[in-house]
Amino acid sequence: MRLGMRGWPRTVKVGYKRRRSERGLHPSGLTEILVRRPADLEKVDPKTQIVKISHTVGERKRIAIVERAEALEITIANPGTRKPETPVTEELVVKEPEAKSEGATTGEKSE
Repeated sequence: MRLGMRGWPRTVKVGYKRRRSERGLHPSGLTEILVRRPADLEKVDPKTQIVKISHTVGERKRIAIVERAEALEITIANPGTRKPETPVTEELVVKEPEAKSEGATTGEKSE
């Protein structure tokens, strides 16, 4: 890297910086606000700020934050994925294998 040879990552130089007005912003151009509970959403301005849910928040509280943010029309950077609820149907029930002929199960050859 020091020699600048091919096959190595480029070294960081002055030109890699962003403009001062863009530094620390989300790629969408909004300011990130860290949220740990649904009550924190009341202080967010949806026009200039985007919400990022803390990594320590559990699934139950995350769902509450997402629902409250939808009601307030606030954008969430990391909403997470909801687990799809699959109803139990007859197709999902494990079926027993059908019995084979006796010669095939014992391994004997039939002549």
